[in-house]
Amino acid sequence: MADDPYAQEHFSKLLKKAIEDAKAMFDAPVKQYMMFADFEQDVKARKVPDVPNEFIDESGKHNKHAQAYYGLFKHLFDPSLLEENGLDKDTLVSFAYAIDDVVDKAVAVNSLNPSQMEKDIKVGLLKLLFKAIGTDNAKKLSDEVIRITRHGISRSH
Repeated sequence: MADDPYAQEHFSKLLKKAIEDAKAMFDAPVKQYMMFADFEQDVKARKVPDVPNEFIDESGKHNKHAQAYYGLFKHLFDPSLLEENGLDKDTLVSFAYAIDDVVDKAVAVNSLNPSQMEKDIKVGLLKLLFKAIGTDNAKKLSDEVIRITRHGISRSH
């Protein structure tokens, strides 16, 4: 879950609550098991309440990267910043898929040159986002996208 800080934060809070709830159910091990089994399914599906279902296509394929990029907006920025800049759910979903495209292209073109890949991601995201969230916030988000990309690449090798 290191590639999705927003989901990681959400499930960390839920796990703490689940542990407390499990302590309260000390005499009901079956209920404890069912509660943790449900929790595990939500984690596997990355089921975060305020993340829309647009990241699962008609065939059931889940675009976890685009979902993570969507979550970055909520993880990094105050809701008032998003609201002031007109970044509603649909706009954030569009940006998440656009970020995914920028990353996919940079990885495909520069798979043997990680520093150029990161540069292409930064430039692409600055062009994409600076009008919507400003240069400093676009840099902040691009740094996190690069961290997620590094993590994904290190896991695929």
